[in-house]
Amino acid sequence: MRKVFLLTVLMACTSAHQSPQTPQLQTDPPATPRDASTSPVPRPTNVPIAASATTSTLPNAPDILVLGDSQISFGAGAEYLRFFRDLPQRCGVTAQQLAPLGQREIAAIGVRSSSLTSWTARDGTAKGTICDVDERHGVNAGAYGIQGNDNLSFVQIGQGDDYQFCEPEKSAFESTFAPGYYDPKLLVLAFLGNSADRWANSPAAAAQDVQRTISQIPSDIPCVFLTTVPVFEQATNDIRMKAQTNIINAFEQSGGHCQPVAGITPQTRAAIEGQLEFFRQRDDGSLADPFHPRPAATRRFLDLNTPQLCDAVLSAI
Repeated sequence: MRKVFLLTVLMACTSAHQSPQTPQLQTDPPATPRDASTSPVPRPTNVPIAASATTSTLPNAPDILVLGDSQISFGAGAEYLRFFRDLPQRCGVTAQQLAPLGQREIAAIGVRSSSLTSWTARDGTAKGTICDVDERHGVNAGAYGIQGNDNLSFVQIGQGDDYQFCEPEKSAFESTFAPGYYDPKLLVLAFLGNSADRWANSPAAAAQDVQRTISQIPSDIPCVFLTTVPVFEQATNDIRMKAQTNIINAFEQSGGHCQPVAGITPQTRAAIEGQLEFFRQRDDGSLADPFHPRPAATRRFLDLNTPQLCDAVLSAI
């Protein structure tokens, strides 16, 4: 019952096309590989959001890290774990070919209403999407696979050793990938809906968001960017496809650090869009939530996109 209640809370805080307030864009230098000799930044448990972190490494950090929005909290996270654990069979490759991914331990973290603008902002409302504490319920994210726990955990970003993404004057990406903290062998970014209007209306805004993202992800972390599962309404997916075109083009023109995969295709739309069984329903069978597909929809989405995802992962590593 607690999970159903908290999912309802996250649902209430997530809208169809919420575009977080655009942070003041700064010109960042290209990211460089991190110096492994640098002392890690300590991150004690349950420090206040605005407090500076002190010193410590992160045990059991995942080899594959998926970061995304509330689709992860609503069940997509479990399907990402399943997909990446099955990479040898899905991609028809040997374990040796996937050796750069280590043991393929995977975790997924989804923050409600977030997008690339949220993860790259160093202050303001956009960063608050990641770091502001939910005053009523105290959680703003869902996580799978952290510290080996495959079950959904509701968490507040900024609280707990594994979620210290909120250092002052740093973006969530910059805190996440600081020396000695998260150092995945593959990073997967799964976003679209919360910046759909922004990206659909402005290729330049999409390019700015990609530039900021690439500048804040260390160049030695292989990266895949995946647009997310189609939603119920045709009109919403039409906007998201336009946004997808602009954000995928921006990644393709950014120099190749992050391999883009266009997840919304005619095939994935035909399979999921308007299909009531893939979305949460009320007791009377009517549609309850048109924006967060059920895990079965994510499973179908990943199945249909397997060739493109395999190509992107192998290119990235």
